Amino acid sequence: MRSDTTFKILFFFSCFLSSFNFVQAQNPQQTLRGQVFDAVAQKALSGATVLLEGSTNGTSTDEQGKFRFENLPVGRYRLRISYVGYDTLVVPEVLLEAGRETVLQLPLSIAYTTLSELNITAAPLEIESLNPSVRSISNETTLRFPGVFFDPARTASAFPGVVNTNDQANFLSVRGNTPNANLWRLEGVDILNPNHTPNAGSQSDLPTFTGGGVNMLSTQMLGNSAFLSGDYGAGYGNALGGIFDMRLRTGNNEQQEYTLQASLLGLDVAAEGPIGKAGGASYLVNARYSTLGLLSDLGVDVGGEVIGFKDLALNLVFPFAKGGKFTLFGMAGNSSNVFTGDRDSTTWEFDKDRQDIDFESSTQVLGGTFRLPTGKKGMWHTSFAYSSYKSTRLSTYFTGGGPTLGDQISQSRRSLNTYWYIKPNPRQTIKAGVIYNGGELIQPYTSTKLDFGNLEWELGLHYIKLINANSLKEGAINNLEPRLNLAYRLDANKKLTLALGAFSQKPILPPYGSGSPISLVKSVQSSIGLQIQTSPSTSVEVQAYYQKQTNIAVLPNSFQTLSSNFSNERVPVLLSNLNSEEYLNADGEARNYGLELNLRRYLEKGFYLLANSSIYQSEYRNNSINYSQLFGNNDWRDSHFNGKYVFNTTAGKEWRKERKAGKVKLWGLNGRVVVMGNLRQTPIDATLSQKEGITVPIFFTVDGNERIDAAFSLKSSTYFRLDTRLYFKWNTAGRNNTFALDIQNASNQENAGFFYYDHLQKQILEKKQLGIIPILSYRVEF
Repeated sequence: MRSDTTFKILFFFSCFLSSFNFVQAQNPQQTLRGQVFDAVAQKALSGATVLLEGSTNGTSTDEQGKFRFENLPVGRYRLRISYVGYDTLVVPEVLLEAGRETVLQLPLSIAYTTLSELNITAAPLEIESLNPSVRSISNETTLRFPGVFFDPARTASAFPGVVNTNDQANFLSVRGNTPNANLWRLEGVDILNPNHTPNAGSQSDLPTFTGGGVNMLSTQMLGNSAFLSGDYGAGYGNALGGIFDMRLRTGNNEQQEYTLQASLLGLDVAAEGPIGKAGGASYLVNARYSTLGLLSDLGVDVGGEVIGFKDLALNLVFPFAKGGKFTLFGMAGNSSNVFTGDRDSTTWEFDKDRQDIDFESSTQVLGGTFRLPTGKKGMWHTSFAYSSYKSTRLSTYFTGGGPTLGDQISQSRRSLNTYWYIKPNPRQTIKAGVIYNGGELIQPYTSTKLDFGNLEWELGLHYIKLINANSLKEGAINNLEPRLNLAYRLDANKKLTLALGAFSQKPILPPYGSGSPISLVKSVQSSIGLQIQTSPSTSVEVQAYYQKQTNIAVLPNSFQTLSSNFSNERVPVLLSNLNSEEYLNADGEARNYGLELNLRRYLEKGFYLLANSSIYQSEYRNNSINYSQLFGNNDWRDSHFNGKYVFNTTAGKEWRKERKAGKVKLWGLNGRVVVMGNLRQTPIDATLSQKEGITVPIFFTVDGNERIDAAFSLKSSTYFRLDTRLYFKWNTAGRNNTFALDIQNASNQENAGFFYYDHLQKQILEKKQLGIIPILSYRVEF
């Protein structure tokens, strides 16, 4: 938590931002342009019709599939794209601002029936899917949604079935799975955890593997990205929860543009423009520096705890003739969390006050993509990346009152995803490829998609194999995974979906000795859903799902929170409590099932709405023989992530004020309400915690002669949070400005976080989640 001194510094910094002199110019205009292409073969579509709805403006694409509208008044537009033989695409949330051209990449899907007339999306994706579990995340959405800290991962927490497990970070539990079951991709290739301060919000203060305080990818770099909550196609593997498929924005290839943003979180500086005089190549570069880190480096006293980060990201795009393209991308960043204890012992309240804690982490990603047409009907695509991660943590009692604890992690990954698309006939698409994570996994896959008019189906086959691994039993290091997705159009506005498939993931095991066995966690997943388009901008979805997981690593004598499938923590293990025969085995299993309802209205007439509810169960059991002998049963039990329900509503209203001709101002008010069942906790053994110097969970309780497994037996109170965002936009000639105030947890609700043992107070305490946090920001593009 920030000190009073820190809060004052941030308050005065916010007042400085609000003191800008806003000048209004007349008649701000801008260019809207883009390219229309086949979603599968990536071929340009010449002669496509592009209309601005509600106006007489219209045009057709040229031989390269490009279109252009010049000298349009700034504001919001609704774009309609149609082409003979393809589904009509409507993009309802096109924002045109004076400081930056709006450049769109618009993929169209082939239509095989008159029932398929309209495909409405706020962020068109290159990912084709028959399943509604694929959600789009755009740059503009991330900037508009309240309480997300300009973080695309936190934006995904507004989607159905997604729970953010801690306010301090973006640890997302998807459909009752651990955040460790999630996968990160950048430009189509698997990467390591791309988040700053991965220890933020964790009970152990140790780094986690798939989340952190803030994503390293700045909003300025974000292109139209996707979040998948389940039932993935054959091109995805090594994940059981959610998948973040992040794409980078292509820089402007015609003119230089710049973005500056200052907020309580930090400073952003971005530049983009053409490379060379011709050819269409472009660059996009962004640098960030956290506010607290910058003030600390300048010698300003910001209190006892300093959380800082800085990063740099780059995307270079070199297009070829006839749809080919080569890109180079990269990002690198450092983050730190340094806590200096108070040397005055009379001020100590908690055990942490008499410690010095130094946590540092660094992440680097360097990669590229290569896309090349193969004949008239095919496309070969390759993505490659090298990602590395390192963190160190050292905690020291400067009073000599406790042990010195250190932790260090170093990881690297060489990744490749290469595949070939071919469309042998208008109704069929074939994809074949391989994912290779050097030294870890190899995953060949293939899929075919057929469209029979009202019925579409996609049949895929994915194979995953652990490289250089020992197995517990036959089949533990490899898995053949058939996958099927069906979509049946009832009429032009209604569609039924069905998904069945097998999936696997390499588990993230706790730091518990080199003898721990490795086995793929395997899962069978299914879902059935109904989508209804109730109006041109509004849709309703309902989806039921069931997931069954096996081969989960557990201890044979207890279901302590050691398994990565039921915790996001790397909990230290008390080796003194385990005998030599207690090794992790793969006898655990889990199941998740639930029902999701989602209502979405895209921004139209100044109003948007995203409302959803999820009712679900997340359960586990231990099938070890020793466990059954000790506890007498292996019944299904609540997992750590079994909150049972979550209700989300995100809505916003925008007002356009035009007092005089050419003088336009936009005011916007956004809000989000989250109500959900909180995570389940394991009781703490106060006596053993005091003895060992760390927080120790209770392994079991005894009732008479019966042992009872105590893991996740505590239920925290209901979680409630209200976030708000108020913004003001205005445009001058060649520049647009945005001033915004975000308030996270506007009602200052004291939501339960987790329990821990405090060695100074010598009692069990409850750590609360974050209280009210105001964030002022100013953004200018020119």
